[in-house]
Amino acid sequence: MKSAESTSPGTPDRWYLLSYVAITYFAIYAHRNLINYIQPSLLLPVAEGGLGLDESQLAWVGPVWQIPYCFSQLFAGYLSDRYSRRRVILSSLLASTVCLAAMGLVSNLPELLIGRALLGLAQACAVPAMAGAIADCFRPHARSRAMAIYLFSYNVAVIVAGKYGGAIADLPAQHIPGTPDSWLVHGWRLSHFAFAAAGGLAWLILLKVLKEPARTERADDRGLGTEGGNFWQTLGQVVRVPTFHLMYLTFACSAIVIRISRFWLPQHFHNVFHESLGWNQEDVGSFSTLWIQIGSMSGLLLGGLLADRLVRRNFRGRIQVELAGWLLLTPCLVIVGTQENLVVLRIAMLLLGLGLGAYQANFWTASFDVIDPAARATAVGLFNLTSGLLVSTWFDPFIGWLEADAKQQGVSILGTAIVSVAGVAALCIGLLMLMLWVTLPRDHVDNTRESL
Repeated sequence: MKSAESTSPGTPDRWYLLSYVAITYFAIYAHRNLINYIQPSLLLPVAEGGLGLDESQLAWVGPVWQIPYCFSQLFAGYLSDRYSRRRVILSSLLASTVCLAAMGLVSNLPELLIGRALLGLAQACAVPAMAGAIADCFRPHARSRAMAIYLFSYNVAVIVAGKYGGAIADLPAQHIPGTPDSWLVHGWRLSHFAFAAAGGLAWLILLKVLKEPARTERADDRGLGTEGGNFWQTLGQVVRVPTFHLMYLTFACSAIVIRISRFWLPQHFHNVFHESLGWNQEDVGSFSTLWIQIGSMSGLLLGGLLADRLVRRNFRGRIQVELAGWLLLTPCLVIVGTQENLVVLRIAMLLLGLGLGAYQANFWTASFDVIDPAARATAVGLFNLTSGLLVSTWFDPFIGWLEADAKQQGVSILGTAIVSVAGVAALCIGLLMLMLWVTLPRDHVDNTRESL
């Protein structure tokens, strides 16, 4: 029979902690995704208030954020395993806010790329710290639900950035009172300032209420012990787990799906519907985010609840839910890339989000089932690092180069690119099946015996 401690849902302050980290994640995710929904403004000539970019240049805003973000994750994760996560989270949010505000002042491509790189560095420490804190505050049988609620915040952030970021960017240039008539602030700059102000408000609130969470599930007689190990010991504790390597490959596959749906799908819909339906940036931002995010939030909730129920009886439960999510979303990519019927697109995007949400609700929590508790934040950092190396270093520039070349011939390849990502999804299905039946039975660790 399990002890009362092992059946406890978590620490007494777990819901407060979850709400605070969700606020943080909402702010930093809105900061990083805002640029996805103001792309047409940046493509405008300088004389019209834009930066005069083309698609191949704009494609670099993803990698220049992702590469420093991912490379610094390795050390950021280790810091969160050893030192105060409260300080890490607050410092990251404040730095993100300052960087976003500064990006509203840029005047050319190099300045924009420097701003994105600094934003990536600023945000690098937050996610490993928050993921590790959630794992410590919630027991395994309640962890997927907690992660689903936490990830709700980023879905809301994408919807808000898509609708209101695009709406503000569509505003005509505003004159700054008390300045010369030539001093105008264009809509895309106002978007940066508005979202930075929201981040600053969130930081002030968290500075007052966020407390350092307790560290749980560590044991002196197991793994890295209660105090954790040095950097190399912690790193070795993660990379020696075979399931970890399959997990980061599936995470890289999900990164491709996310990049194609977050960055390139809005531009694809702008290409398709700007002339035929007269859509502006707000219309494109809303349509390309709303239905996927509604589906994703539903998938997070249902996937989290289902996995927590299944894992009580079967340690494969979380991976089974992840697999079901990928089986659902794979054909939806083909539909989204080929259809122009709005009703069909809404349904396909809803189901695409549902499948992606089911996977996301369980990815981090499944990794916590195979990784030493004293190395969880390091594992999260490694997942982000490998995703950056395998995807972010080449994917957006490659698609941007293809699209810029196609535009010179009067066509677009974005629909074809979206359909092609279905092949990546099929690869992910194979990796999950290998994990489910080969590596997970050997690597699964039962952490329910330790008290909180």
